[in-house]
Amino acid sequence: MASVFKKLISSELGENNYNKYFFVCQKSLQNKVFDSKEIYNDIYENLKNKDRITIKKMQGRLNDAMFLAIRISKTYFFSFLFFIGAIFFLITKDLHPIITILSILLMIMLFLAKTYEFIVNKYCFIDAHIVLVYKTVLDKMLIPGDGNNNTGVNS
Repeated sequence: MASVFKKLISSELGENNYNKYFFVCQKSLQNKVFDSKEIYNDIYENLKNKDRITIKKMQGRLNDAMFLAIRISKTYFFSFLFFIGAIFFLITKDLHPIITILSILLMIMLFLAKTYEFIVNKYCFIDAHIVLVYKTVLDKMLIPGDGNNNTGVNS
């Protein structure tokens, strides 16, 4: 399972470009200097010929991905509470032990999947850095009079 941001960048700019950006960020981390110019310039070159409507759609998908990443983080605690409550409920009910055990095992597997999703999206700071650069490029391209207005329409 990939992070929400990795899926977005891979689908918008391609898996090869995502991998290239990831390794640039990883190299920057090793050097302890986060320089985004190379990534910014590459993303800008990939998008500079796109029209304003396409850029706005890309920005909408970016906003949706950011909302989803935040929602995953915010709902995890409630999932944890529900998980604990459901286990307590099953234990206190007078059910057949096999049914109780199988139900708890199934809930544990589902909760582990939810935990994995949470961890992948919570600690994907390299992906978040790439997305911030991507957002900066999209915002820059939507500034009226920036020379990137290929449709002739200002918003």
